[in-house]
Amino acid sequence: MVKGPSPHLTWKELSCKDGTTYPEKYVEDGRVFKVAQMFEAIRLLCGEKPITILSAYRTEAHNRKIGGARNSQHLLGCALDLKPPKGMTVEHFYSLIRSGAQAMGIGGMGLYNTFVHVDIRPASKLVVWSGNGAKDSGSRA
Repeated sequence: MVKGPSPHLTWKELSCKDGTTYPEKYVEDGRVFKVAQMFEAIRLLCGEKPITILSAYRTEAHNRKIGGARNSQHLLGCALDLKPPKGMTVEHFYSLIRSGAQAMGIGGMGLYNTFVHVDIRPASKLVVWSGNGAKDSGSRA
């Protein structure tokens, strides 16, 4: 079995924290590979250091449970919430990603207290915001 859609991203990390696997339809339409490509580009930008994935795909029920946005890109399998590599502040991590966001296919970015949200929404201009944070916990890639 293949570990994941890219060298440093596993299917388990992409799955919902409620145990629901990443939807096959999002693999078939190719969006998972765009998410994986974005993740690998971010990892490369950070000097190949491991990055913790706090949240990826979410079911509607899980998204409601953790207080996620009603139209969250996580529901579409298009978003990742990332904890910075060890030794890097969340602000530095955010600015590093933002500097190359559009080249990496990022359409949306959110800065939170402990993590950065990135997604591949179709957008002609980078959509940015900030917030307090979500309640998912993570794994290291």
